[in-house]
Amino acid sequence: MTGVFERSFSDNESNQVDLHIGRRIRGIRRSAQLTLDALAQRTGLSKALLSKIENGKVSSPISTYAKIARSLGVSLSELFREAEETRFLLIRGGERKPRSSRKTPYGYSFESLGARWPNKSWSPFLMTYEPLPEPHTSPGFNYEGEEFIYVLEGRLEFFCGESKYELDPGDCLFVDGSLPHGGRALGGKKCLALLLVLPRNP
Repeated sequence: MTGVFERSFSDNESNQVDLHIGRRIRGIRRSAQLTLDALAQRTGLSKALLSKIENGKVSSPISTYAKIARSLGVSLSELFREAEETRFLLIRGGERKPRSSRKTPYGYSFESLGARWPNKSWSPFLMTYEPLPEPHTSPGFNYEGEEFIYVLEGRLEFFCGESKYELDPGDCLFVDGSLPHGGRALGGKKCLALLLVLPRNP
């Protein structure tokens, strides 16, 4: 593939993961000869929001990117893809990883740990949850897929359907992504967690 599909996170202008993802969404959409209106109908998202996403003007929840990927008939990892197909990948701790340039409206930011491990069915992220003012309710993320969350640092309040749970470091949670869900940091300090996302095939 050429053009937008060969752009790398090492390029200065695509250092921001939301800008890179937006370009890839636009490229895939145009290759599929889909209008923004058609993609809006498929995803249930507004045309205005999709336009902002394609132009890198907003950082969206991972669930939103999963919905777009599903509607385009590609894997979530395809939206983050940096390199060509590979069968082995080592990423050192000090290597720069693509991250959202701004927090989502729901108080978290993320790093894509698997952008250079392309076209795989699952996608790993390092999530940074920020404390949010009380009271707080579930942001209600949902999409067709599954999630695995492992808390690394801090404490996490996680909403899943009608229930909510408090997770400490070492705790993990499996989630059916079709349930409204989401989380926030507890105790006035940020929370770091490993998130694995496995969208269901279209």
